[in-house]
Amino acid sequence: MENNTIIEGDIIHRGAEASLIHGFWFGKEVIFKKRYPKKYRIEPIDKKIRVSRTLNEARALIKVKNYGLNVPQVFEIDVNTSTIIMKYIEGEKLKDSISVFDNQKKYEIFNEIGRFIAILHQNGHIHGDITTSNILITPNEDIFLIDFGLHEYSDSIEDKSVDLHLFKRVLISSHGSDFNICFKAFIEGYLSSYELNCSNEGKYIVRNINSIESRGRYVKQVERK
Repeated sequence: MENNTIIEGDIIHRGAEASLIHGFWFGKEVIFKKRYPKKYRIEPIDKKIRVSRTLNEARALIKVKNYGLNVPQVFEIDVNTSTIIMKYIEGEKLKDSISVFDNQKKYEIFNEIGRFIAILHQNGHIHGDITTSNILITPNEDIFLIDFGLHEYSDSIEDKSVDLHLFKRVLISSHGSDFNICFKAFIEGYLSSYELNCSNEGKYIVRNINSIESRGRYVKQVERK
């Protein structure tokens, strides 16, 4: 995909499902997220899967952007090459920058992330891969959520709890020394968003995290036996 107005540059990330390519689109600095064919899948099935996942992710980004949340703006969807062309966001992954913030700033950032995820959940979106690698902090300290490749639609309390549980596990495994302040701030922000809408659902979702963890411990105990 290259002509006078569309220029693909270097691959900046190569994932299991898609690659991110830096470039330009009609003068705008962009990221091309391209899903390449998988040789181990039957070609028509592979094409259908790639197109479906590309459309799902792009449509989710467009909807979430309309809620006023910070996600990359989608400029174009190319179903022929299973590519999303989206605005390039200058920033660092939270995973790489968290250590430079003091505790007050960490609290503010994770509290905001909690409110962000709550708005997603209240509108029936499950991100599916909330990690500090999928959160960018811009030079102006704006927070962007990226990579909706595992996005699903659901109003299930269980699915929303799983979304939070996975993020909790990421914080424990990757940011153990900051876990207590960061997860506390995240949950407080999450619950505050539900409370603004006079909804108790947030409490049930958070409470269900313990249930998910208990089931996990039970499974591990059975496996050891």
